[in-house]
Amino acid sequence: HPDDEITKLADDVYLFRHQFHQAIFLTTSEGVIVTDPISAEAATWLRAEIAKLTDKPVRYVVYSHHHSDHITGGKAFADQAVFISQAAALPYIVDAADPTTPVPTLTFTDRMFIDLGGKHVELIYTGKNHSDNSLVVLLPQDRLLFAVDFIPVETMAYRTMRSDYPDDWIESLKRVEQLEFDTLVPGHGKIGRKEHVRMFRRYLEDLRAAVLEQVKKGASLDETKKAVQLPKYESWSRYADWFPENVEGMYRYLTKPQR
Repeated sequence: HPDDEITKLADDVYLFRHQFHQAIFLTTSEGVIVTDPISAEAATWLRAEIAKLTDKPVRYVVYSHHHSDHITGGKAFADQAVFISQAAALPYIVDAADPTTPVPTLTFTDRMFIDLGGKHVELIYTGKNHSDNSLVVLLPQDRLLFAVDFIPVETMAYRTMRSDYPDDWIESLKRVEQLEFDTLVPGHGKIGRKEHVRMFRRYLEDLRAAVLEQVKKGASLDETKKAVQLPKYESWSRYADWFPENVEGMYRYLTKPQR
């Protein structure tokens, strides 16, 4: 596997992968729309690759959410692009660990549309999930959805789900299920289908129910980790190492004083 790779997904739509992170970009007759620039190294490489595909500038860079492992590197496009995020991401990015990460100048609360060179792109906030500011990028003409870190494809949730909002997350996935698309592009791992949104929602619901049953019995965290097994998901990626951590995250969430 090369560290950096570009794959065509649809007409004028490309997947850009850097090591274990990936994003999409769209070329149009009036410019390019880039999602998560990932890192300085990744974005510098990407800018050079885009220049081989089109002589048009990168007009927009869309941040999926505020986590630095997805959005650092935006400065590679700072001379030509407008940066966009969901409104709640803004304060985190202003305080970002990397001061070179461009701060979004366009933000939105629920939905925003970009129309560029005959292409229509919808940015949609579906509520809290893996963060409180994750947006999805819907390309209606390609029936494609880009969603980062909160809809893994046949893969466990990330570790102990520290930044996450499990109950809101389940509701957020239900809202994604209402959108019209066929192809699901996550921020890590293999590309999926719309069906994977429902599968992952069911996983979170099953995890929540199984952990809650132990919490209601007064089980400790260690007892809960021993008792809770969801064998129907053991074929999913990272089950062996991340499933016990998912149990731990859900246990912490269900036992902490409710906000």
